[in-house]
Amino acid sequence: MNSALTRHAPRNFGLALGAAAVASVVALLPVMAATTGEITTYVIPTSNSQANGITKGPDGNVWFTEFNSSKIGKITPSGAITEYNVPTANSGPRNIAVGPGGDLWFTEFNSDKIGKSTTSGAITEYDVPTANSGPRGIAEGADGNMWFTEFNTNKIAKITPSGVITEYNVPSANSGPRSLDAGPGGYLWFTEQGTSKVAKINTSGVITEYATPTPNAVPARMTAGPDGDMWFTENGASKVGKINPSNGAITEYTIPTASSFPVGITPGPDGNVWFTENTGNKIGRITPAGVITEFDVPTANSGPQNITTGADGNIWFTEQNAGNIAKLDVVLPQGTGTKSTSTTSTGTGGTGFGPSSTGTSSGTAIVLLGIGLAAVILGTAGVNSRRRRRARP
Repeated sequence: MNSALTRHAPRNFGLALGAAAVASVVALLPVMAATTGEITTYVIPTSNSQANGITKGPDGNVWFTEFNSSKIGKITPSGAITEYNVPTANSGPRNIAVGPGGDLWFTEFNSDKIGKSTTSGAITEYDVPTANSGPRGIAEGADGNMWFTEFNTNKIAKITPSGVITEYNVPSANSGPRSLDAGPGGYLWFTEQGTSKVAKINTSGVITEYATPTPNAVPARMTAGPDGDMWFTENGASKVGKINPSNGAITEYTIPTASSFPVGITPGPDGNVWFTENTGNKIGRITPAGVITEFDVPTANSGPQNITTGADGNIWFTEQNAGNIAKLDVVLPQGTGTKSTSTTSTGTGGTGFGPSSTGTSSGTAIVLLGIGLAAVILGTAGVNSRRRRRARP
């Protein structure tokens, strides 16, 4: 399935000074109008940055981490990138999320620290009590604290806005807790890469675990879906799963592309869930009923990693291998637009407190209508020469 081809946006380097870090700025022009499935890529100024985590910031920008270069960055809706140096060298910043007061919190996998940045780039770091903890996923909890996973030491932890850290042991040994997100009822839900389980923890530290129906599924990232379920990717099984928070019933959906190695996952502005296919080099969309549509990423072997919905209503993701930030335009039903054809996947019921279930989603065509903000921008002076093609997902 082919998406529209894009050109890399040109780089225009400059310098900016963050409150606590030196930032480099690059002005990047979008190259295409907004039609669902069109992808625009923006090159990160630092080469071999290995862009990893990504999130919508409170300032209208998208924020991301650079694992190799020990930086965090932000990109404006128009494509201007600013980078900030993390104080600790070789810190390996991994994932990033918005926290109380509008700060950006991120994990430092290599240095066993949690970082906090203002939107102007002033960074504060906090040491994790357990050595070699490998902090990885991070999210804000219902209690106003930031919660994170300790991948290497089998723990879930919380950190207060002032930096006080409390740790909780995961019941299953060698679980490899990876990603987490806030869900219904004040719980934090997380994936256990090592045990092929998903789990929830309340704000008192009580943990409940659920095994995935597929053995060795290697659940990776997790997010709260627009349907009230918790959705997650399965690296080892090339599937997307969801768990009902009320009864623990798990349903899995097979991704059409084999060995796609899905990683990031996020709720979209269109009522669907979107995910990355790291080795499949695609972006996927799955409806609450399990219908999957895939979009090819134009950059070969880009390694799509993590994904978020930006303040502009489009899907943004990191290209880990290519060192890019990319945007996939999403058009909501408002006018004329593009037509995409869905593929069919089958859901298999699994473990939980409720009964097993089996469901099949039909492969009907979905019409996505409307024109987006970028399409309006296309008509302004100076941008009429941009290429425009429609996606064929």
